[in-house]
Amino acid sequence: MMTTRWISGRSTALVALAMMSLLAGGCQDKLKAERDALYAQNQELQSELDASRTALEQCNADRSRLESQVADLQGQMATPAKAEANSPFGGIGGIEVHGAPGQIAVRVPGDVLFSPGKVDLKSTAKSTLQQIAGVIKSQYPDKVVRVEGYTDTDPIKKSKWKDNLELSAMRAMAVQRYLQSQGIANAKMYAAGKHTMDTQSTKAKSRRVEIVVLTASQ
Repeated sequence: MMTTRWISGRSTALVALAMMSLLAGGCQDKLKAERDALYAQNQELQSELDASRTALEQCNADRSRLESQVADLQGQMATPAKAEANSPFGGIGGIEVHGAPGQIAVRVPGDVLFSPGKVDLKSTAKSTLQQIAGVIKSQYPDKVVRVEGYTDTDPIKKSKWKDNLELSAMRAMAVQRYLQSQGIANAKMYAAGKHTMDTQSTKAKSRRVEIVVLTASQ
């Protein structure tokens, strides 16, 4: 009888041990699964962090590039005033001087040069053109000169010219001929009618002739 009880008790203990072993194994599997899940989550978070860092570095690079572009544009916007102050044309009254890489543009108001709808130079305009021609001959004798005529956007009504393009071209040619008479070689100079291609803040400013010296030319 005692032997039977001992065997029964031992069997119960073995069953309990087996169950504990199974439970322990199950817990280990669960812990391993949780650990693997945490590891995978950590890897995912690390990847997201790396991507965020890369995006931040790209944003910083883009910001630096944009800041550089803004600085360049600000420098270009400041160029006209600087060019007028430092250029050989700076002492001539009634004109504007605008600088750009490889060229310098002398802007003469159309109302200074011509009467409305006309292409004959005013007598008062010739003094200004003489001074401009003198600077070109002394400072830029071998450079190409481009004479550009511009008009406002008002259509031609009381004039023999077909349209603003024709008027602007004829005015540019009138200035070119006068500069030639002042000793600038015609072979180094040409005229172009730009009509309304580059309108300014006012109609008066839009009506103009620009004498562009191509300083980079040979």
